Amino acid sequence: MLPLTLRGRRMGEGRPLRPAILQAVREIVGQEGWHGLTMRKIAERICYSAPMIYEVFESKEALYSELLDEGFQLLYRHMSASAAGLADPKRRLWALLQAFRAFAWENPAYYQVMFGMAPMNRPGDRYPQGEYAAACLGLLGDALLQSAPPGLTLGPLKGARALTAAAHGVISGHLTGLTPDRREADELYEHVLRGLLAGWGAGDR
Repeated sequence: MLPLTLRGRRMGEGRPLRPAILQAVREIVGQEGWHGLTMRKIAERICYSAPMIYEVFESKEALYSELLDEGFQLLYRHMSASAAGLADPKRRLWALLQAFRAFAWENPAYYQVMFGMAPMNRPGDRYPQGEYAAACLGLLGDALLQSAPPGLTLGPLKGARALTAAAHGVISGHLTGLTPDRREADELYEHVLRGLLAGWGAGDR
């Protein structure tokens, strides 16, 4: 087998490095969790030398920042697509919440970074304030505003935050093993979120 430094020059040469690194991170985290992620494993996965990885991302924290931004862009697009063409704001609101859950199940590596569940997240880290993070809240807030639920006294933005907090509570319970069965987690999600919406008068049923 070629030494890793030579493999980095010969086998990896010419490949788009940044997207290859990010894909390797997603694969490793999906298989081994965040604690299994090292720069050497990333390098071995894409056949580059470890120093080449550090030329693109100086640390795992830099990878975290990249995944954070990319994750919220993907979540926003996923949520937007799910609600496209739905004129009824209550139906649109529920479609957005379903899309939020689906994104978490399909992209746990992203989700854990985005919502403070990865090892590089520090105690006290706040919900990200970037453009796409705010836009995701805005989608929920707009649907709440348009549905004008009579029981929502918080206002649409605080209501969107409450929905996100409730959704995250159930999702994190599954990802951390509190509710390891996916079907049970889905049932809890439906019960908690539909109950909250019904209490506000924003249910779609």
